[in-house]
Amino acid sequence: MKMSKLKYSFSEAKKNVFRNGLMSVASLFTIASCLVILGVFAIISMNVNAFTSKIEDQCEIQLYINKGTSAERVAQIGEEVLKIENVKEASLFTKEDMLSYAKNDMFGEDAELLSGFEDDNPFSDSYKIILESIENTDITVSQLEKIADVEKVVNKQDIVNMVINLSKIVKRFSMAIMLVLLIIAIVIISNTVRLTVFNRRKEINIMKYIGATDRFIKGPFLLEGMIIGFFGALVAFLVVFWGYFALLKYVQGIGIGTIELIGIWQILPIIAVIFIIFGCIIGVMGSGISMRRYLHV
Repeated sequence: MKMSKLKYSFSEAKKNVFRNGLMSVASLFTIASCLVILGVFAIISMNVNAFTSKIEDQCEIQLYINKGTSAERVAQIGEEVLKIENVKEASLFTKEDMLSYAKNDMFGEDAELLSGFEDDNPFSDSYKIILESIENTDITVSQLEKIADVEKVVNKQDIVNMVINLSKIVKRFSMAIMLVLLIIAIVIISNTVRLTVFNRRKEINIMKYIGATDRFIKGPFLLEGMIIGFFGALVAFLVVFWGYFALLKYVQGIGIGTIELIGIWQILPIIAVIFIIFGCIIGVMGSGISMRRYLHV
């Protein structure tokens, strides 16, 4: 497209935006509302994915050794555990470590209740095992249980599976909501542009008869939709930015250590790109749909 044609298209697009007035503003804020909801679900999905990955990385298995097993045998068991293919790390917690943990971290000021257990320690030696992949947990647990002098293997896979299934549900639901919102936004902006096209239908027909190409005629209307979509994306981004910023401040203020959200500068550049792309696509598609009828003369 030549520079003169581009200037003409921009000029006409701006006129159309202002000419439609309230309809353009209504479309802009409707698109912004759709993008805000889309952004909320995108942020939820990204945070759930991050939390799921963290849970997967921290997937641990606790292996308990029979009481009375010698220190030499305990060390051998550690070597056998590390030979299993899916095992990444194996950390030994002796019964003395467990007693010390119970005194200091579990009983605290009531640690005196455990005095005298040094000579008759009720705990057993154990290994905390971190896996390479949680997908083969059941096979790994079965292999660990076959090791001699192993009392039991505690597997938290059910919790991990629950988190993973929840993540999948959130992803699918988010994708469905995003698709519905995309369709709604396209319909809205197509109706807005259709009003402009209808008002100028005679002019469009005349331009067609005198030889104007479809590309030349569609240019201003496509740019009109893109302008509305872009500014709708900008409004949506500002709303999501301040909303997520306030949420992070709130979570930090109440001091819940178990809730760890993705940092604002990690997530918002992605949201900005998504909004701009979706906003422009919605605008162009909506305008394109509106133009079809009037280009066939």
